[in-house]
Amino acid sequence: MTISKIHILLIEDNETDALLVRSELQQAMGDQITLVHTERLDSALKLIHEHSFDLILSDLTLPDSDGINTINQLRDSAASIPIAVLSFRNDEKLAIKIIQAGAQDYLVKGSLTKGVLTRVIRYSIERKRIEESIKKARKRFQTIFEKVPLGIALINLQTGKYYDVNPKYAAIAGRSVEEILNINQSDIIHPDDLSSYKKDIELIVNKQLSNFKITRRILRSDMSVLWIEMSLVPFELVGDLELCHLCMIEDITERKRMIESLRHLAAHLQDVREEERTRIGREIHDVLGGTLTVLKMDLDWLSKKISENPMHERIKSLYELTGEAIETARRVSINLRPNVLDNLGLYGAIEWLIREFEQRTNIKCSLESALSNLSCINKHHETSIFRIIQEVFINITRHSEATRVDIELLENESDIVITIKDNGIGITESQMLNPESFGIIGMNERAQQLGGKLKIQGSSMQGSVVTLKIPLPITAIPLRESIQ
Repeated sequence: MTISKIHILLIEDNETDALLVRSELQQAMGDQITLVHTERLDSALKLIHEHSFDLILSDLTLPDSDGINTINQLRDSAASIPIAVLSFRNDEKLAIKIIQAGAQDYLVKGSLTKGVLTRVIRYSIERKRIEESIKKARKRFQTIFEKVPLGIALINLQTGKYYDVNPKYAAIAGRSVEEILNINQSDIIHPDDLSSYKKDIELIVNKQLSNFKITRRILRSDMSVLWIEMSLVPFELVGDLELCHLCMIEDITERKRMIESLRHLAAHLQDVREEERTRIGREIHDVLGGTLTVLKMDLDWLSKKISENPMHERIKSLYELTGEAIETARRVSINLRPNVLDNLGLYGAIEWLIREFEQRTNIKCSLESALSNLSCINKHHETSIFRIIQEVFINITRHSEATRVDIELLENESDIVITIKDNGIGITESQMLNPESFGIIGMNERAQQLGGKLKIQGSSMQGSVVTLKIPLPITAIPLRESIQ
């Protein structure tokens, strides 16, 4: 195995000192090194441009240069080569200045030994390699920091002070980098979102959360408003133990617009579907139901006029089938648009739905309510709430294997809370997250359109709980009632 040699440039005008250093190096490293010697700085600079060296050993006092000026010129011409200084002065202050100027080590000539030289050569080269590696890493970081298509800033969350921002961050905020560095993070937050933003920051600082996302509006200098998603991650300690956070922001205004447009479209489609269901339900009830009723009356009349068999039995059979068809038409009409929702309001419709569900499935139900009246601002909201509860009952019928369902209607300071609990096998997380669970997706969409929240929880063999929170204003008269 071939070991690469260490190439050393020795700059020393004192011939005795040069021979001493050469001798010590040969004893310490043997044929592991090659040594090139020169007495002047100008000739050394030429050699640096013509050859590749791993280390420079230089006297401070040369015929054409003296002191720190020697180090400065070597640094300018050989920034990547480690430098160790040789001096006859055992001066700590001078040594510190030399190191600050860019040298890797300071050696006193009178104390040179082969052990010292070996250490200096190994340490200087390794230290320089580490320095170069750090410089490259910093350069890569700086390139990423400046060019990445994501707003990045280093901030003190407690004070809101910026330590550094990249151009993309400034562009999203609608300001220059210099302007951003002279303001606080809270200065770019929209006034209407400032209170909730400060609460989030307080939570992050107090709980020492390691990763947190905030979605808020910002107000740019031209008074335009953007939605941003802000990710905050602890980054490093700065100064007197000040924790600096890495803040990454992304403009999600267009995404917000698209989501809002999709929600409006979904709401419109639901309205259209409800209108169509209402129309079809009425057609079935009024036209088909009316026609079947007349047909049933005529068959009843015929059965009384014709008593001979088998004609009488045939008419009687048709009479019974017509009755079943009328009942089917009535049930389909009610499912499409229950008349009770229009006639009795939302509260009465919920009571009817519970009783109908109980009779149809033989599942025991109870309704506990602190409200005797539950009416919303408009029919659309009433329909959405009714459909959510109806979908919950459909899921209970299909999947829960429950024998009991408890429904509770409550009102708190800001919401109407509807809770539906069954004692079935319990919904699983995979079922809740299944992209083909269109019933759950539809319930969530309806809840969001109301400005409410839908929460579904399940425990194995202990049942499921569905909680629907709907923000006020809703007219609700407190009156404790119980239906068993």
